[in-house]
Amino acid sequence: MARYKTLKSVAHNIGSSFISTMNYYKGDYVLGHIQKQMQSSGLSKLEIDLLNNYSQPTTLITEPIQSSIQGYVSWFPKLVNDSGSDISLVTQAKLIIEFDFTKSRICPFAQEYTENPYICHSTITDDRGKEYSYEFKDWWFPGALVIEQKETTLWTKLIQWIRKK
Repeated sequence: MARYKTLKSVAHNIGSSFISTMNYYKGDYVLGHIQKQMQSSGLSKLEIDLLNNYSQPTTLITEPIQSSIQGYVSWFPKLVNDSGSDISLVTQAKLIIEFDFTKSRICPFAQEYTENPYICHSTITDDRGKEYSYEFKDWWFPGALVIEQKETTLWTKLIQWIRKK
């Protein structure tokens, strides 16, 4: 029997995954693509409807962002069903990403970057009208962080040689 209770976890998981560093495409994290697009367009809010595959405003939707959204739209029914619920119980599923460009700070671990706060609202509504929502608040900077590889040590070379065997 399909359960409603797990929809709270689904709301958390879909939102957490969308804003995570695992959501990477064409040289940057998707959240970075969204942030850059918002900064260049003067907009600060993106709404994504996961059930109807609709996002607005459309001026924010570039190819990397659309590609990521499409992946999440395709994955969402499987995530719901794998949680022990059923997609037929869901009447609405939305992600809303908002950046606050009036605030900024130097990134604490990459001082050459300035970051802005954002909120990601993840909301699922079931067929009884009950909402399951989760909110993520954090800071983000546009551009993928590139970490320079240090010189390879003798121990690293030895371990790499052993792994080849």
